Amino acid sequence: MYLQEKILNEICKELKKIDFLKERKVEKFIEKPPREDYGDYACNIAFSLSKEMKKSPMDIAEDIAKKLKPIKFVEKVEVKNGYVNFFLNYKLISTYVLNEVKKMKKGYGKSNFGRGKRVMIEFSQPNPVHPMHIGHARTTFLGDVLANIFAFSGFKVIRANYMNDVGLQVAKLVTAYKLWGNNQKPQGKADMWLWEYYVKFHEEEKINKDLESKAREMLRKFELLKDKETVELWKKVVNWCIDGFKETYRNIDVKFDVYFYESDFREKGKELVKKALNKGIAFESDGAIVANLENFGLPNIVLLRSDGTGLYQTSDLGLTVYKFKKYKLDESIWVVSSQQNLYFKQLFKILEILGFKWVKNCHHLSFEHVVLQEGKMSSREGRAIMIDEVVEKLNNLALDEVNKRNVCLNEKTKMNIAKQIGISALRYWILKVDTNNMITFDWKQMLNFDGNTGPYIQYAYTRCNGILKKSGEKFEKFKIIEILPVEKKLIKKIMEFPEVVAKACNDMKPNYICNYVYELSSIFTEFYHSCPVLKAENQDVKKFRLNLVLSTKIVIENCLKLLGMKTVEIM
Repeated sequence: MYLQEKILNEICKELKKIDFLKERKVEKFIEKPPREDYGDYACNIAFSLSKEMKKSPMDIAEDIAKKLKPIKFVEKVEVKNGYVNFFLNYKLISTYVLNEVKKMKKGYGKSNFGRGKRVMIEFSQPNPVHPMHIGHARTTFLGDVLANIFAFSGFKVIRANYMNDVGLQVAKLVTAYKLWGNNQKPQGKADMWLWEYYVKFHEEEKINKDLESKAREMLRKFELLKDKETVELWKKVVNWCIDGFKETYRNIDVKFDVYFYESDFREKGKELVKKALNKGIAFESDGAIVANLENFGLPNIVLLRSDGTGLYQTSDLGLTVYKFKKYKLDESIWVVSSQQNLYFKQLFKILEILGFKWVKNCHHLSFEHVVLQEGKMSSREGRAIMIDEVVEKLNNLALDEVNKRNVCLNEKTKMNIAKQIGISALRYWILKVDTNNMITFDWKQMLNFDGNTGPYIQYAYTRCNGILKKSGEKFEKFKIIEILPVEKKLIKKIMEFPEVVAKACNDMKPNYICNYVYELSSIFTEFYHSCPVLKAENQDVKKFRLNLVLSTKIVIENCLKLLGMKTVEIM
């Protein structure tokens, strides 16, 4: 149990000792006041008791304050406008928090909330027909960081990537390669090379209407006839593309525990479609099999085409049942764009009416798209910014900034620092935006060293590190003479970290960590400019402030690790 939780428990325990509050759920009435002069916590229960007790909220609040006994970590209690406000003892809290952070270090903020639970987070899921564009960065980074947060919260996390390796779009790429590839091997990065064929197919398709028929025949031969030559060609092209994806994942430091392939679950899905048909959950329409969902307030959805070929949902049904059984999952999370909101309602409803009870533990983490300032991207028309291009450009832009600030460093060191800044800048820019909001891609803002950006957070860490290195001191016991307002703000923010992690996990919102670390870094910057550390007025103040810097560094580092960002020693 972390300090903030302990303090709230103590406050609630003492409130429940008051005669007219003994049977009340006082926890529901504790809140954080909007202003610092209203204290650190406030209890608003007097308003709900006013009618029952036939007293004004002010009189009830005054009565509560009089009957309250001293509470550990609480310095004073005041009544204002019917609220009972609690002001914390920051001298006592500072000692407790700083020692706790020093003791736990990388473990500060961890919890056992998910102990014994297994969760699969399925994310990224690019179609193996072209390289991953910047839109894929959002699902990729969201899923990666969500996995970090869940693992930090005690869950056994399985990171999964589901490849849509069978479908009409893949058939078009395979057809394009067969028509124009001349049995060549990829030149350069495989997925980038194959993209040219994908774009060419869609250009030629506008003129030659027979091309789509050829692609559909290719799909039929692969899925239904299991034609040996077609299967070999298909798998070769898909594997080339996935090799390109894996190179991108290495460059952006994203790993998976398991790769699933849609083609492996087509037959399992078809078995479930037959089951749905036999149970009357689905019906036949012009040869196609359709799930009957209208009675549940959802549109019907095709589960099997009239020619016998499956769809994405066919395999998804098979995979979902397989992964809950195979991995003994307690929960499964899909990180997929808001375009698929309806699809996941349909998928989960089909599984529910098929009788799978675990479907209540299936969650869709929906997010809005990444758009360019110039407008919408189109991979088919060759109008898209690919992640590889973004990373390369950001690294070069970061290198320009490193060169300006560190002329004496050797080129290799500069490039390493630039890479740590560039990729982290991209991650942070994507992750800081709430999943309900769209992201407009902006090169210049992303690498800004001021404001709510990755480099700003990394720079705060670098400053902490620089102070600690220069001090050369051991972080022994310290004595607190006085706490300035900005030091109090910093302690308060450090104390909040475990609660923020728990909320980010519970709400599946990685941007909470970004908001938190930006606020922490901003308060530290204010502290840095107003409170001398190495030139403090006496040794007691110096030791206290060094411990404060150390704790700030540890918490920023923990945030960066959760966000998959790099710590940088020099910027």
